[in-house]
Amino acid sequence: MSVLLPESIVSHLPESMSTLELRHAMLVGWCIMTVVLVLLSFGRFFSCVRDNKVRLSGISKLLSPLLLSLVPFYLPYHLVVNDMRYISVAIGLVFSLITKKMIVFSMAKAAFATLQLDVVPLVLLCVWLHLDDHFTDLGASALLSALTLWHTYRLLFWARTAITQICARLDINCFTIKKKVE
Repeated sequence: MSVLLPESIVSHLPESMSTLELRHAMLVGWCIMTVVLVLLSFGRFFSCVRDNKVRLSGISKLLSPLLLSLVPFYLPYHLVVNDMRYISVAIGLVFSLITKKMIVFSMAKAAFATLQLDVVPLVLLCVWLHLDDHFTDLGASALLSALTLWHTYRLLFWARTAITQICARLDINCFTIKKKVE
């Protein structure tokens, strides 16, 4: 990073900051930005919502995303290094699914479960991989790839079901316009 910044700025930075690679500096900036956005969101939420029951209900909906965010930190380091793609894609698919559910359920004014059951297989697998020392890297990769395929299936199945139900309820076609009945 010292190559990008002028010497007058680099001389005031701690040694650990001035020797950072650009990708690490950007990651630190992204993490700081995320923390600031989360804190601002919580501040806005608590300033707008006065009822404690509604506050607790709103905060409880964040349990599944919180579990998904913490799960990779529970995995053994060698699995994270070797199977980062499977872990990232599986977590991304589950995040995508629960986000889609949250949006559709809120638009339909339907109840959204505090703990989404789609999170449970990933959390249980990560706990199992953490606690069982008898797993080989190949076995862990196989389980993570199977879980990734499972979450792909779940996402596609749920999307298809939701689209079918919404189209039937609204009496519309998904990608075509209905012909007028004369």
